[in-house]
Amino acid sequence: MSNAVVVTVDAEGIATLSWQPKGDSNRLTPEALGQLEAAVDEVLASTSIRAAMITGAGDEFVGGWDAEWLLEAIAETGAGALTAQVERLNAVLRRIETSPKPFAAAIGGSALGLGLELAMACQRRFAARRADLQVGFTDLKLGLPPAAGGALRAARRLGGSAALPILLGGQPLTAAAALDAGLVDELAVPAELAESVRRWLVLAAARLSQQPAQAAVRAMLLEDADAPFEAALESAADRFVEVARGPVARHMVRTLGASVQRANNLASRPAGFARRRIAEVGVLGAGLMGSGIALVAARAGLPVVLLDVSREAAERGLGKLRQQEQAAVAAGRIDAAASSATLERIRPTQRYEDLAGVDLLVEAVFEDREVKAEATRRAGAVIPAHALFATNTSTLPISGLAEASDRPSQFIGLHFFSPVPRMPLVEVIRGRLTSDESLAGALDFVQAIGKTPIVVNDSRGFYTTRVVMAYQAESYDMLAQGVDPDLIEAAGVAAGMPVPPLALSDAVALDLVHQINLQSRKDLGEAYRQTPGYEMVGRLVEEFGRIGKKSGKGFYDWSPDGKKQLWPGLRDAAAQGRVHAATIADLRDRLLGAQALETARCLEEGVIVDPAEADVGAILGWGFAPWTGGPLSYIDGMGSARFVARCDELAASYAAPRLSAPAALRRIAAAGGTVYGSRWHRG
Repeated sequence: MSNAVVVTVDAEGIATLSWQPKGDSNRLTPEALGQLEAAVDEVLASTSIRAAMITGAGDEFVGGWDAEWLLEAIAETGAGALTAQVERLNAVLRRIETSPKPFAAAIGGSALGLGLELAMACQRRFAARRADLQVGFTDLKLGLPPAAGGALRAARRLGGSAALPILLGGQPLTAAAALDAGLVDELAVPAELAESVRRWLVLAAARLSQQPAQAAVRAMLLEDADAPFEAALESAADRFVEVARGPVARHMVRTLGASVQRANNLASRPAGFARRRIAEVGVLGAGLMGSGIALVAARAGLPVVLLDVSREAAERGLGKLRQQEQAAVAAGRIDAAASSATLERIRPTQRYEDLAGVDLLVEAVFEDREVKAEATRRAGAVIPAHALFATNTSTLPISGLAEASDRPSQFIGLHFFSPVPRMPLVEVIRGRLTSDESLAGALDFVQAIGKTPIVVNDSRGFYTTRVVMAYQAESYDMLAQGVDPDLIEAAGVAAGMPVPPLALSDAVALDLVHQINLQSRKDLGEAYRQTPGYEMVGRLVEEFGRIGKKSGKGFYDWSPDGKKQLWPGLRDAAAQGRVHAATIADLRDRLLGAQALETARCLEEGVIVDPAEADVGAILGWGFAPWTGGPLSYIDGMGSARFVARCDELAASYAAPRLSAPAALRRIAAAGGTVYGSRWHRG
């Protein structure tokens, strides 16, 4: 007997279950059903298969009942044979529907009757954008209702009232009409159908591997919902224990539970200093960051002096806060009276003399050394002798900025993240001359305003900026090598990052990225090494005027409503004719590896001294893939030796020097150790 279902598996673990025509038909018989069962069993049992695509060949997706077999089964005395086959069909579709591995339907030809029922059991349905493609429940024309749960799935998906005319009409829909009705999820150009499905499956499989808790909830709803209540409770308990003992939950609980709790309790606070009481806060700069810092301090009950170059500029900053607060009140997120009290605590001014009573001052002016130095000198002349001076810089070394202060021991970095009211982390940066007492007082302030602090030592880019720039820079090198930008962004999603790297760079602004790179070249002199990626960014900015989201033109074309699409000319402009094939899995591992290795370098250099705080900062600061528990937990979770070997493989395959592991990590890998279990020096 010829194969009715052929299974192939690609390099990324995506299986294709291709329903093959037999002669001029691909109808369902008991033999064909047995092959479908075997194919699904293979997908579920194989450790190398991560997801599956079901597709057909020819002009049909999957055919309906074999009429001759069905007629014989109907004519038999007793319903046993027909009942057995229908129950088999329902069982295999239910296995597809409840599978822990995602299934998707690639509907390249018409999906009618049983074909549509099979597609409805998949987690997602893609159809070719063809004028002759039809989708519908057409068995009614044979006097038959849906056999395999199609009516129930349609009602659950579309709603009963919307599903009923589709089910009772028995008339097929065009692909476009099926999309509008909700029977299919996406349309694709026929030549790109399989690749569209494959890419979705790669991302879906990645998300499932990262989210076992969500998978357990889905299983509770789909598999346990019809069980007796006591049995469902027992199953829920078993699922909880299984997930809790797995690596994802173990690392997330450690980082986002225990380590965050330790950071919030100020485990890094130097001992021996009384808690610092902050009676009034000053903020220099009423822009996005400064006004946000003022708001969170005021929400914590602290009076705030908000200073800018003019009273009008300071008032504008307060006005924008007022608009934000009004929107939050209207949405029911905050109480109106509490919001009004918060805003009343903020006093806008242009007079440095109004800072005379502050206990802590946060400078959030333009990211320029001279501008910051001038603000530091003017503020230092009026603030009290005991006051702390904090700068919100994200890249400029603290020790250099402290040279403008006559009290460098009281000078410290407080790096807030945008948007300040929502982002929970503050990176507390200790300069070369910052005293233990000042560090303790800064941590007291961060705790008082409800943020989570991590402590880092001074360096270019500190910790968080340095590592998130490695994420972006690796994507620039990929793009300059000729990797498809769509694949780069898909790899960011597959990694579990909240924003893919090219979109993130547009939001940051490409001209700013270019400016920082030029400043690094100037500061480092002969030690500077230009990368293909940063050279490419400079070309996009200087030759093409593509400076990011703020101008509507960056890696993406941005519309005023925030919608975006990758610039059609990006690949040619970025890679200058080069083309580099790559898998999403390799690109994902490059993006994660670049961040993890830069974190390990920061630990090796003493920029950050506690692996737990490094992981906390990564997830809370720039959203490093939470499922890993953080970049250092990611290394330990994979195993240090395996991680280093994978990075070496990628570095060689893609000429990616950023993926070369530092010496300390290589020593740990050679000894079979872990990052968390190793001793790290304090910088």
